[in-house]
Amino acid sequence: MIELPLEITEEDTFKTLFTKFGAYALDKQENLSNIIGDMEGELNIEEGLLSFGDDYNFHVQILGYLSLDSGDFSWAWDNDELGLDDALIEESKQVKEIGEKFNIPSFTTPMFNTNTEGAHFLSMIVISMFDDDAYYPAQIEDYIFFVTIKSDEIPEDNTIERFQIVFDSFQRDYEVNGKKAFEGYAALKGYPVNVHEEDDFQIAKIGDNRFMVGYTKRGNINLIKVIKPDD
Repeated sequence: MIELPLEITEEDTFKTLFTKFGAYALDKQENLSNIIGDMEGELNIEEGLLSFGDDYNFHVQILGYLSLDSGDFSWAWDNDELGLDDALIEESKQVKEIGEKFNIPSFTTPMFNTNTEGAHFLSMIVISMFDDDAYYPAQIEDYIFFVTIKSDEIPEDNTIERFQIVFDSFQRDYEVNGKKAFEGYAALKGYPVNVHEEDDFQIAKIGDNRFMVGYTKRGNINLIKVIKPDD
C-alpha cells in the first residue's frame, strides 16, 4: 500500500477527503495554469502523452473518463476495452486499493454517474493524495479523459501570497470545514502549525512569515491574517 501524505480513516467521506486535499490541488492547478495559459492540451492515449503545442509534453497517468452523453465516470482500472497499457493506469489501480482499504465507494465503483464538477473534485483528491504536480481534463470527442501529471517542468510557488490566495478561494468557493481545510493544506505544504485551541485560532509558519486563521465554534473562518517580520 502506498504511503499517503495525510491520514485517511474509514470515517472519511468523499466530502471530508475533498476538504483535506482540495486546497493543495488548487495550488497545483495554479502552477500548471501559470505555464500553459490558454493553451489546450492534446492527449495521445496510446503513448500516455499530453502535449501543449511544441512547448510542453507531459507523460501522464490515466485516471478515468467521463461520458458527456450519459454523465458516467469510468475508472481506468476497469476498462479493458480501451486496451490501456498497465503502466498508464498504475495510479488508478492504487486509488482502487485505497478505496478498498478505507471503504470509499467512489474509488471502488467501476462506473458511476456524476457531472464534470464531480470528476474534477475526484481528480483533485487524487493528485493531492499522490503528490502529483497537476491533473488535466482532455476532451476526445464526447469523452473527457482525466489524467495526472508529474513533471519538473511545473514550478511551485511557495510564497505566503500564494497560500493566502488559494486558501481564501478554497474556503469561500467550496462547502468545506475551514479548520480542517486549513490543517490539510498546511500539512501537505509542509508548513508547521501552532494551535491555540482556547482562543480558536491557528498559525502556520511559512518561511519567515506567519499565516493566522481564526475560527468560530463550528470551525468556520472568521479571520485570515498575514503576519510579516516588517509589519
